[in-house]
Amino acid sequence: MGTTSPILKSDELILKELTSSDVTQQYIEWLNDFEVNKYLESRFLRQDQRTVKEFVETCQKSRLIFLFGIFIKNSMKHIGNIKLGPINTHHNYAEIGLMIGDKDSWGKGFASKVVSMVTQFGFYQLKLEKISAGCYESNIGSKKAFEKSGYQVEGLLRNHVELADGRESVWRLGCLKSDFNPL
Repeated sequence: MGTTSPILKSDELILKELTSSDVTQQYIEWLNDFEVNKYLESRFLRQDQRTVKEFVETCQKSRLIFLFGIFIKNSMKHIGNIKLGPINTHHNYAEIGLMIGDKDSWGKGFASKVVSMVTQFGFYQLKLEKISAGCYESNIGSKKAFEKSGYQVEGLLRNHVELADGRESVWRLGCLKSDFNPL
């Protein structure tokens, strides 16, 4: 992330730059857990300490990618990650993606909250004009989390990806600053 290491805070959550020291066995297990990774592109490779640290370090070195760990404010328990980037500096847009790895944290609205926090950061600190996201058609929770912050469906990529039980379509969503609805 270059010289900038922002920390984003809400009442319940803290988003801070993920570092090598955050690469715990629990984090690696999330990436290898079918329930957690079934909608992640990283599911095709077995993840280990080396691969995950390399990914985190690559993001840290980039000035165009912000990889935040999602932490519960009171305990600083790491529950997942959210990434903004790579940023296209010619057109001022970026892609956003997230993973809530801690299953005890599913269904508590954390995904919606962190999408809002990072979208706000992208628009107001980074001066982005647009932020895009994709989610598998059956990942209803992810789609709703984006829509709550004002993301609009821009298209459906039909039969776009391979899942364990067959092909699936992918929603493409986008948010302009004028669409953004902070939570």
